[in-house]
Amino acid sequence: MGLHRLLGFTAAVPDPGALAAFYGELGLGGSPTTGFTGSDGGASVLVDDGDFRRLIRVEFGCQGPEDIDAAARRLIDGGAAPVVNDGELRVVDPASRVELVVRVADAAPVPGPTPLVVPNAPGATVRADERAPAVFAGPRPPRRLGHLVIGTPALADTRDLLVQGIGLKLSDEIEGVIAFLRCSPDHHNVALVESPVPLLQHYSWECDDIDHVGHSASALLRPDPSRHTWGLGRHFAGSNFYWYLRDPAGSYLELYSDLDQIHDDGAWERRGRTPFDFEHVANSWGPDLPLEFIVPPDLDQLQAVWADR
Repeated sequence: MGLHRLLGFTAAVPDPGALAAFYGELGLGGSPTTGFTGSDGGASVLVDDGDFRRLIRVEFGCQGPEDIDAAARRLIDGGAAPVVNDGELRVVDPASRVELVVRVADAAPVPGPTPLVVPNAPGATVRADERAPAVFAGPRPPRRLGHLVIGTPALADTRDLLVQGIGLKLSDEIEGVIAFLRCSPDHHNVALVESPVPLLQHYSWECDDIDHVGHSASALLRPDPSRHTWGLGRHFAGSNFYWYLRDPAGSYLELYSDLDQIHDDGAWERRGRTPFDFEHVANSWGPDLPLEFIVPPDLDQLQAVWADR
């Protein structure tokens, strides 16, 4: 695969200061212009000032200039009009209105190891006469930006541009509903959902484990319970634990852990990519999918704005 990592995305919001403060509560480092990152660095979120919330740009890293040339040829063959300048490829997806960027980039920072804590279980006591270490832990920054979900009015067209043109791979899909795409060993770095208007549906930050998810989500919810959206649960696609919160701009921020990793495409297709249908489109267990996750509260506003563009 020429692509090897998600470099980040740029979003426009009406109040960058409020979003920056929210990220500060989460413990992210950086700024709107330099990009917000987790404790391991890596992919970043840049924030622009805009009249309404929208996803502006998504950037991917590739291994060498030949990968950019190959992507440009595929895009042109597919009828797109990419621009290659100063070693960078740019193309706008007509459906989602998102600019897709590919450039040569170093490998992502190697994360520090996560101490593995084996829990007590029936018939297997590994921790006797003491409390679990996690009860003494507290909120801490997430490790890295893992993925984002793009709402697009033409899911198949956006998927084909990203897969057949840019070069991402398909991990799982319910055709016409949701598609999970990857440019790294993560089960997905980009997912696509059908939406009446273009939007950043949600974006996700990786945590060490379920306790890290719980401590960090709780720290954001205690001062403002209205931030809660959906969780705690475990997804079917990707297998990860999740907890979703509403950010100040109206998109959803996910804290997650234990995501499927795909190192061998053939092995994944043989034994990993199990049937994925409506029964599992939300989760394997956890609360029911809230309506606002499908129909955001500001949908009417977004539809009015996009109607004039």
